[in-house]
Amino acid sequence: MKEQAAASVPLVRPVRVLHLEDDARDAQIIAYKLKAGRLACDIERVTDKAGFEAALARETFDLVLCDHNLRDYDGIAALKLSLSKQPDTPVIMISGTLTEDEAVDCLRGGATDYVLKQRLQRLIPAASRAIREASEHRGLRRSQADLRLRDLAIDAATNAIFIVDAQAPDQPIVHVNRAFEQMTGYGTEESIGRNSRFLQGPERDQPEIDRLRQAIATGAQASVLLRNYRRDGTLFWNNLQISPVRDEHGVVTHYVGIQSDVTELKQYQVELEYRANYDTLTGLANKNLLGDRLTQAIAWANRVQGRIAILYLDLDRFKIVNDSLGHAKGDALLKRVAERLKHNVRESDTVARLGGDEFAMILNGIDDPSAAAALAQKVLDDLQQPIRLDGHEVFTGASIGVCIYPGDGPDADCLLKNADTAMYRAKHSGGNQLCFYTVDLNANALERLRLEADLRRALAMNEFELHYQARLTLGSGRSTSVEALIRWRRGESGLVYPAAFIPLAEETGLIIPIGEWVLRTACAQARRWADEGHTDMRVAVNLSTRQFRQAALVATIASILEETGAHASQLELEITESVAMHDPEVSRAVLQQLSDLGIAIAIDDFGTGYSSLAYLKRFPIDHLKIDQSFVQGVPDDADSNNIVRSIIALGKSLGLTVIAEGVETEAQRAFLTVEGCHEMQGYLHSRPAPAAGLAIGEPDLPALGAR
Repeated sequence: MKEQAAASVPLVRPVRVLHLEDDARDAQIIAYKLKAGRLACDIERVTDKAGFEAALARETFDLVLCDHNLRDYDGIAALKLSLSKQPDTPVIMISGTLTEDEAVDCLRGGATDYVLKQRLQRLIPAASRAIREASEHRGLRRSQADLRLRDLAIDAATNAIFIVDAQAPDQPIVHVNRAFEQMTGYGTEESIGRNSRFLQGPERDQPEIDRLRQAIATGAQASVLLRNYRRDGTLFWNNLQISPVRDEHGVVTHYVGIQSDVTELKQYQVELEYRANYDTLTGLANKNLLGDRLTQAIAWANRVQGRIAILYLDLDRFKIVNDSLGHAKGDALLKRVAERLKHNVRESDTVARLGGDEFAMILNGIDDPSAAAALAQKVLDDLQQPIRLDGHEVFTGASIGVCIYPGDGPDADCLLKNADTAMYRAKHSGGNQLCFYTVDLNANALERLRLEADLRRALAMNEFELHYQARLTLGSGRSTSVEALIRWRRGESGLVYPAAFIPLAEETGLIIPIGEWVLRTACAQARRWADEGHTDMRVAVNLSTRQFRQAALVATIASILEETGAHASQLELEITESVAMHDPEVSRAVLQQLSDLGIAIAIDDFGTGYSSLAYLKRFPIDHLKIDQSFVQGVPDDADSNNIVRSIIALGKSLGLTVIAEGVETEAQRAFLTVEGCHEMQGYLHSRPAPAAGLAIGEPDLPALGAR
């Protein structure tokens, strides 16, 4: 009895500590911390496995301190050895670096606690608690035969303790101590008779619960980490150790559970994980997380045969801001830059700060390098805008290096290095620009950016002009309609045709203002022709995909007609078959509104897309234009002949005017006339020319009888 009672009071002799540490300086610091913390202890230091085994075999220690990262020995192996030799001796793991998973492995392996070398202020409380808890555990096990002493020991413990009846249905709690009440908020009366799972609240699927159930089913000890809930609903992390109590026949009659509130420790682990993956200043991913995300992006690209782009960015004038306004303003600038970078990417992309004023971006699913160039230019433009910092207007630019996977490198490290190389090339070229790692891509990107800049200037400087190609009525040989075709007089480059710039205008959104300019100019010309007496002259204008899907399209066209004084009957709008069928119901509604204004509607490039005849019949269409790829084959190619005949017959059956595009020979004209095509358009009749060069309304070719 005296021996049992003595075990429950604090040790009066110096604590015997075994310290496994192969770094002499670290061992000296830890010894100093223990003594400075007024923990009376005798420390025996060993440096390797042999010394550790010998010390454990020679005597019993009150505490083992074990370095996690040893040069010639595994810290986890040392932990297991210590617990096997001296299971009652608590072990605290000490490490300079410890991930969350490694920390959990230590606790699962039986470690009482762990302490980082950067936060040795935790060592004294952790060691004191471990020694105290070990003493309490020894006292608890020794007092199982004496219920009175058991109750006293349990109630005196600082850890929450509860006892369950292993023989009763649902294994109810039969005793809790005061620490349990304080930790959980549940009183004795609220806890007795209930299974301890009530503390888990709604979280019954925690991974550690299966280990707990298995231990109870086999009558074994277990140590698990659980999320529990106090009576007021607040969550706390609980390190639960359960031990079976057996009768004289070895039958488990009770389980003793010891709970430790490790919420603060868990929060510290979360903080460590955050610091390991995120930049604390900007909240962006750090280099560690960027590498992981880039590896995942590469795996995705390999799986779907896709591309990703890596942008490496360095601010051009950050040092000037930092030196002139101070580090606080420099940090504020970096935060604002981070916000602008995040604003320019999608949720699926990654923005990271690599340190200092260097950032990186991962763009997933890049169909074409030009898309990466466009976003990089958008970032450059955004960063050229002033940033206000406490009354100071700060201007900063950036240099951006771009590389594309898989062409510019096989793995994350290589891609980042190559993007960095491209960034330095951009910076050495004067800064505030982007540079691709690959020479060809860089040239293409620069040309694309120059083209976009020139397009924007062309709008402002009125460098666009319209040429018109007349359409011939095959029956009468007269021209009563023209198609407006945009041209760009680009400085020394001369006249640029739409195929060279319309795709880029569509991609960048410039097609909207360019398209409005075309509509306004064509309508104004139609009004001039009407004033000259050509009241039946109609001008056809192509609508791009992006224009047609504008919510304000109908209102914009109505406004242009009113502004120019042109009549709606003088305007014809052409959309391609694929645009019309993208969303047939929406397309039908828009076309109907345009038709209601009195505007003629034509389906352009017919035969190259896929049309539902049911929808085609419902669309308010006036004209059907046969694509020139079919016209070029007549009359020599039988397949082309059949296709053209079918389209003409279809158009006639729907009451539409059928127009053949790209007519260049007399043979083609003759075939179309004989087959009953209504109109033709092409070089045979008219080449595109400025309005002043057209002979409006005059017969151009002798009429042929049409059937």
